[in-house]
Amino acid sequence: MTTNDRLLATDNPYSIFRLPEALTCWQAVSVMGASYFGAALLAALGGMLGQVSVIFSVLLGLAAFVVVLAGTSGAGVCLTDLARARPYRGVPSYFVAGLFSLPKLLGAGLLMLLLYGAVLLGAALVLLVCKLPGIGPLLLVVAIPVLVLAVALALLGNYVAGSIVGPAIWDGERVMHALSITWSITRNHPFAAIGKIIGGLLLSGIFAAMLFGLVAIASAIVAAIGGPIIGMGMGVRFDMGALMGGYGGGHFLGAGIGYALVFVTAMAFVFLLPLMVGVLTWCEFSEKVDLGRIRSTTDKTLSEVNAKVAEMKEKAQSPAQAHSTQPMATAPSAAPAVIAATAAEMPSAAAAHATAHCPRCSQAVQKDDRFCEHCGQQL
Repeated sequence: MTTNDRLLATDNPYSIFRLPEALTCWQAVSVMGASYFGAALLAALGGMLGQVSVIFSVLLGLAAFVVVLAGTSGAGVCLTDLARARPYRGVPSYFVAGLFSLPKLLGAGLLMLLLYGAVLLGAALVLLVCKLPGIGPLLLVVAIPVLVLAVALALLGNYVAGSIVGPAIWDGERVMHALSITWSITRNHPFAAIGKIIGGLLLSGIFAAMLFGLVAIASAIVAAIGGPIIGMGMGVRFDMGALMGGYGGGHFLGAGIGYALVFVTAMAFVFLLPLMVGVLTWCEFSEKVDLGRIRSTTDKTLSEVNAKVAEMKEKAQSPAQAHSTQPMATAPSAAPAVIAATAAEMPSAAAAHATAHCPRCSQAVQKDDRFCEHCGQQL
């Protein structure tokens, strides 16, 4: 039995102590590391082409940002497969899956940002009320602690929700389903979910500090050895300006790219840890809520909202449609009256166009009337 099988056989198959497994998942490390290195190359290319036009810098900078997000999202999909004990896919497949997950992640993030903005707007309204003279200072004594607590809870809730919504989308949930399930988890298991996330982040920080400390010390030792041998002052002159500008010769540039690969790989390892925390939290607590009921309730609510919106839109359009069809509806009943009036006294064209007739009772009405004054018909 492998280590993974033993962990899955325990009472909690999604224990936070599975966090180091993320560091051994080479597919996740590869997709994230490759995306970071590709984004660095795009940014460097944008910097060089920026001397020609700033448009190249902007476009390549946006492309680099999208590549980083797609790689991170793809690594999250890979870690979800790891936590669920599913078969692994190929590295390009994970990158594509992460790329297609970005619109959902963006939509969910935008909705959470709007909710947080609503909290800030409410706080601004409360402070506006507290501006009243006389009673305002007394209200501030109570309002300030309440508002600080509300904003702090909103920040914490936003982070916890983001830690769960992302893995939910990577696991195949729709945006509104993911948000509804996250709300159910944070409402029914708030302290357990927050405790798991905080504990996981503390472990992630310890692993990150150890890894970066080890890499930094090893890099300094290699630079100290390589400087006298190659004769380019690696330990003193290695900086980003030298790497981008190329002074120091080809050896210096090669060493800079080598160091970049080392630290990009280290960053890929480090950033996998908080992703794994969110994945383990989602996998554990999604089994403690009724996913089928939440999905059906969300779909029903969305259907009702869509129906109400369609009804309001139809009501808003009906007066305009009635007004546009009014001349066609009144033409048959108005024609005999116009012919009779013409035969009797031949009124002028201006008088003929000054009045209209109700399509229901054929009585004369004004063209600006919205209802018939004789029968009440909507015009």
